[in-house]
Amino acid sequence: MVDTIWSEAQRQLRGALPGRDYEFWIQPLRATRWDEGELTLEVASQFARDWITREHLPLIERAVGLASGRDATVRLVVNRLLGSAVPERRTVQRLAPTTSVAVAEADPETTASARCTFESFVVGDSNMVAYRAARAVVETPGQRFNPLFLHGGFGLGKTHLLSAIAHALGSARRGGGVACVTAEQFVNDMIAALRRDQMDRFRHRYRGIGTLIVDDVQFLGGKKRSQEEFAHTFNALHELRKQIVLASDRPPHELPDIEETLRSRFASGLLVDILPPDPALRRELVERKAAAVGLVLQPPVARYLATEWCNNVRELEGTINRLAAFVSLFGKPLTLAAAREALAPYVRQVRTAERASVARIVGEVCRHYQVSRSELASARRTTRLSVPRQVAMYLCRRHTEAPLQAIGAELGGRDHSTVMHALGVIERRLTVDAELRVALAALEARIGS
Repeated sequence: MVDTIWSEAQRQLRGALPGRDYEFWIQPLRATRWDEGELTLEVASQFARDWITREHLPLIERAVGLASGRDATVRLVVNRLLGSAVPERRTVQRLAPTTSVAVAEADPETTASARCTFESFVVGDSNMVAYRAARAVVETPGQRFNPLFLHGGFGLGKTHLLSAIAHALGSARRGGGVACVTAEQFVNDMIAALRRDQMDRFRHRYRGIGTLIVDDVQFLGGKKRSQEEFAHTFNALHELRKQIVLASDRPPHELPDIEETLRSRFASGLLVDILPPDPALRRELVERKAAAVGLVLQPPVARYLATEWCNNVRELEGTINRLAAFVSLFGKPLTLAAAREALAPYVRQVRTAERASVARIVGEVCRHYQVSRSELASARRTTRLSVPRQVAMYLCRRHTEAPLQAIGAELGGRDHSTVMHALGVIERRLTVDAELRVALAALEARIGS
């Protein structure tokens, strides 16, 4: 049973990951046990366990779930040279959509990641307002900025600040319980309550807390019943001066398929845009993230990372981890040449003289999806147009050096945060959508020719 499940999961992972990543991190894993929806995998070292947890664990769990036909979790254990396996506790906490609402009353360390605190948040001009607003919420919950609505692109620190607020309020035991969830989790909890005829219990749970923190509220788009229930929860908490903190990839007035009454509620407090890191913040992020994993960077390497690999914090963390793995596994000094070598598989593989223009890529996407340029540039957000538009943004970012603003300008004057959102959407869909992978492969073949 365990071998069958893991073999099928590996087949899916092989198609979802770059070949080098699969061979280096996934192929050496050994499945040892399957017990009531939990698969135990052995890894060779704690370093490998930590890396896989940070970079690939959600994808592995999704593949195991598909292979087994049920919700599944994965436990990683260290087995050095096939010695006795020592279970390792996972330290990365995600706002998982399948868990029940987390109330931070007894032990704040269990409800918000210890890494995602105000102390570990790197502050610069691009996120200063958001940081100060989050601090103010903790000082006087429900009084000054209510709701606080954070918006910005993928990997810019929204989720970190939400976790920091939950952690601080939980540690101070201030303002009652803290529910820190994603919008998807809220919807899933509501659906489960409806199926079990437990809506009263659901409403009591969400409306009896002191602070409601919800990430990715754009997920409510198009879900009319969920929006109605969320609006009632919002109103009940707001009337009692309970604190509400929300985050999204875009401001309320740009949220697609959200009822106007709910958008107006979102916009009734303080709206804060988190921008991509400026040069000074990029340098600080590089230094902090490298120090966190014990990586010593020579000045040329630090400048290279700040310039080329720091569009957002998540991209930088992945880059730093790859360099740390390179140094640990190959024992080479981390010179600028070595850093370029380690990151070469992740660099866009298109020579300068052959890079396609943004306009040409948009034209190829239009031809493939049989839409016009004017339709892609329009404000319409139907599925027929939103998918090709996001694909165009993804390919432009991958195959050109055009800045995000230029890509957005070509597609109807959209801002950088919209482009960043599109990149995240496509990257996530590529892990599960075989049809999209085929379409992108065909488009990239035409672009490359």
